[in-house]
Amino acid sequence: MFDNYSIPSEERDRITGNLLKWGIVTDIETGKIDYIDAELPKMKCEALYLIRHAETVAVAKHEFMSDTSDNCTFTDNGIALTQQQAKELDGYNFDVALFGPIERVINTMKLIMDTPQKFDAVYCKKLHGINNTGWEYKSFFDIEHDPTFVAREIDNNMFARTQEGSSWGTVIANCADVFELINEKYAGKRILLISQGSVLRAMQILLRTREHPWDDYTVSGMYHIGDDSKKKKNYGIISKVI
Repeated sequence: MFDNYSIPSEERDRITGNLLKWGIVTDIETGKIDYIDAELPKMKCEALYLIRHAETVAVAKHEFMSDTSDNCTFTDNGIALTQQQAKELDGYNFDVALFGPIERVINTMKLIMDTPQKFDAVYCKKLHGINNTGWEYKSFFDIEHDPTFVAREIDNNMFARTQEGSSWGTVIANCADVFELINEKYAGKRILLISQGSVLRAMQILLRTREHPWDDYTVSGMYHIGDDSKKKKNYGIISKVI
């Protein structure tokens, strides 16, 4: 099993337990996941959408960012796109927005709520995506052969993380908790999430939007989004979850 900066056993147990509720089995030795036949929980909300945080300096420079790194400040383009999206939310008839705990997400929430909305924004601690502390300011090519990077991003090991960062397993397990919160408090509601791209991916994994959890995922593609003129950046843009 990959041991360098692996997460504690209690967190591994939480990850495997939460994922199993959604019919996802985790190999304890490799950290790999796959779907199994199971009766899955039902989402009780009417609709669920997510807005990824506004484009940051790190995104424009193709750098990794952590929860607190300076390259998380927004670009002018990122602010403009998010403000434009905020003006278009009225037509979705959202009942509530849930936003995550990190600064760039909170600042995105503020950009959105600066445009008068019909819904309130509610803090949600578990709506927390990947934290890349230890890789901030580095490019994909700086760390593509780093053992931790290979384990987490290439081998999709649920338990691998940077020393001060987080694992994919924790992100997906947290999203399972968010789904439980939604079912408890927001049944029948139209919900907007304001968070990170990794949260969107984690929720898509839980909801089985692909044949295999990691179909079409490449970290090089994620960190170089926008290089291909045919592919649009989705920072500050709304995406449908369910």
